[in-house]
Amino acid sequence: MQKIIVPIDFSGTSADALRFGCYLADVTGYDLEAVHIHDGYDGDEAFVIKKGSARIRGRVRERLEKFVAEHTDAQTFTGSLGADGDLPFIKCREEVGSAIAQLVRLGKEEDTALIVMGGVGSGIPSRVTPVFGSVAKGVATQAECPVLLVPQNAGVPQIKQAAIAFDEVRNLVVLSDKTAFLQKGLAPHMRFTHVLYHGESASEVPELNLLREVLRKDFPHYAVDFDLLPPGNVTDTLIDYSLERDIDLLILGRHQRSFFDLLINGSEIPEIIGSCGIPLLIVPLTGEI
Repeated sequence: MQKIIVPIDFSGTSADALRFGCYLADVTGYDLEAVHIHDGYDGDEAFVIKKGSARIRGRVRERLEKFVAEHTDAQTFTGSLGADGDLPFIKCREEVGSAIAQLVRLGKEEDTALIVMGGVGSGIPSRVTPVFGSVAKGVATQAECPVLLVPQNAGVPQIKQAAIAFDEVRNLVVLSDKTAFLQKGLAPHMRFTHVLYHGESASEVPELNLLREVLRKDFPHYAVDFDLLPPGNVTDTLIDYSLERDIDLLILGRHQRSFFDLLINGSEIPEIIGSCGIPLLIVPLTGEI
């Protein structure tokens, strides 16, 4: 069965992410795995006890299980059956190591459908996560599965309206396909949005390409509104759009980029992760640009 991973650092935002992850697991029929990544000492000095000892790991697991019990309902799931007919469940897991590296590794597992975690500035610093915002950025920009970031103080999100921001129609199709399991479970009103490039024709390029795709593939298979946004800073434009349109979830594609391209041109993803006050769903796109 597919699973949703929720990293836990015992902060209030990770509690919100856990409750939201439980809801998503319920509506999708997926399992949920609550994961805490620690340094192997859990506050004890390195010279006092061996790193990652059974005693330490047992203590961490006990704390994690208590946190999960406190922040989920007694009957977390309504009993939605997964695709294989099994009931979903919550699993607690503790790992020793770097938070980013371990979460990226877990995201590569075949049965990982989604990571749900607190966004920038939402966590509790530790020796493993000295700046938790860096963990959110690191996971969102490196994971091979979609990553849903819950902003600090956002509570448990209510997703009534979602928007997919796209650069090219082919990527829009991929983003729609990769988030279909969430669209089916959450049933939000969907919007497609495109920030025009400088010099791009608002009346021709995006709409004609989208029309061709609709005629050729009968895409999309659900009701949707289409919004063209004026040229400008992509991050600022999308944030303003999300506020004006009351968007509850902004879906973005993340390209795999070469080191030299990132060095020269950078990427809007880290910038918007640090600036956006609504939940973000970052979806990896295959192929390097």
